[in-house]
Amino acid sequence: MNLTLSSAVRWVVIAAACIAYPVLAHYSATKAATTFPSLGVAVSLAPSLAILLWLTWRSPMRPAMVLLCAVVGGLLWGFWGVLERNFSWVYFLQHAGTYVMLAAVFGVTLARGRQPLCTHFAEMVHGSLSPEEVRYSRQVTLAWTLFLLAISLVSSALFLFAGIEVWSIFANFLSFPLILLMFVVEFQIRRRKLPHQKKHSIMDGVRAYWKRPGAPSGPL
Repeated sequence: MNLTLSSAVRWVVIAAACIAYPVLAHYSATKAATTFPSLGVAVSLAPSLAILLWLTWRSPMRPAMVLLCAVVGGLLWGFWGVLERNFSWVYFLQHAGTYVMLAAVFGVTLARGRQPLCTHFAEMVHGSLSPEEVRYSRQVTLAWTLFLLAISLVSSALFLFAGIEVWSIFANFLSFPLILLMFVVEFQIRRRKLPHQKKHSIMDGVRAYWKRPGAPSGPL
């Protein structure tokens, strides 16, 4: 019961953060430049710093990661004024750069001799795959690569040509729903192309990932 309550509280906190952050990010990106630039810098850097801290906590080379955190902290202290004057670029580079990086993660696995990333995920969930499933999962890997690149390109075009407010709406309120839509569309296509495949949820894939040999250890 305590575990269930703890999990429920954790998910409520995560959901609240997922709702609150885009709103705060949009406000800071469009209003804080003249009223409270430090807020803009803090909010724009928050996701990257959170990931760095999480990696530090998980890393088997924690002393080295702590040193890296100290170096990053020193750089932020030294260049805070520059960041205040240009934090919109931090937002943009973080958003567009993240999607380019994710596209690269998917795309490099399409090279000859590599296993496509979605094929790898499918094997973790379903076990051995049929040739049809292997072919489809490769196509899905390509689709995700192109989709993620498209989001990055749209982000770049809006930031450079449409202004910060339009870009912020896309980056903070539309990008994630588009990803969810991509999942839904792919799921519907998979049901039609692979009607005999056993159905699994996204969480099944997540559990398979964390249970695989070599997965990160420690509290989730």
